[in-house]
Amino acid sequence: MPALARFALCILVAASPAARVSADPPDDPTALAEAYFDETERFDALLTFENRRGPARMVFTLARRFRGDQAELLFDIREPTAFRKWALLARQTRGGSDDLFAYFAEATGRRVRRISAAHLERQAVFSLFAIGDFRPPAPGELGYEAAGELTVAGRRIRVVKGLPTHGALGFDRVELQFDATTGLLLESRYFRGEQEFRRISIAPDAYEVHEGRRLPMRRFARSWGDDGVTELVLRGVLATPGLPDALFSHRNLVAQRFPDF
Repeated sequence: MPALARFALCILVAASPAARVSADPPDDPTALAEAYFDETERFDALLTFENRRGPARMVFTLARRFRGDQAELLFDIREPTAFRKWALLARQTRGGSDDLFAYFAEATGRRVRRISAAHLERQAVFSLFAIGDFRPPAPGELGYEAAGELTVAGRRIRVVKGLPTHGALGFDRVELQFDATTGLLLESRYFRGEQEFRRISIAPDAYEVHEGRRLPMRRFARSWGDDGVTELVLRGVLATPGLPDALFSHRNLVAQRFPDF
């Protein structure tokens, strides 16, 4: 579904400056990574994003909820208007992959199509951002190892290597660079073999406090062999526990009863 690869979404909300963090991040690499994902991604929410790549722009909303450790994601594309009738539903499964369903409004009628999600990192539906970037790794999905420290612009960085425990993520390892003082993720580098193929960067001042959580409001993705840069902006977030089952259904993909906030 190459057309979905060029979108993004925008809903404006008031933002508060990122709080200064005084608590020491965990020393254990697994605890460090899990604490970060727990704070920034592992919660039920309605979110609005804007995706930018050069002059192209896409706006989409995301309804995200968790059933135990498994995430369900419902993407609703708002802009551009040519793709207003597109939607995407992803369900994390215990088998190490995601069930992925797309809704297309076609001349022959409305239909929901199941799409292979064997490699989430290759399902780059929002330019260089993949479906897997909108949910945290499931517990045990990555094995974490300490990989040393760096100093970047006077900032001490802890490097944590994440190794997939199954082959459905589309990469062989990811190197996560955390600010050693705040525990915030500043860069993710994805590798196949020894070749880095994608990098996501977050500036320290891109974090703001919403719903009592430090969230990355702006991320930049780059891919080797591609001179373009994709910017992902979080425009709105509303923590919403108890999102209903009916929202995450095939029937709702066709009916397109998506929440506004």
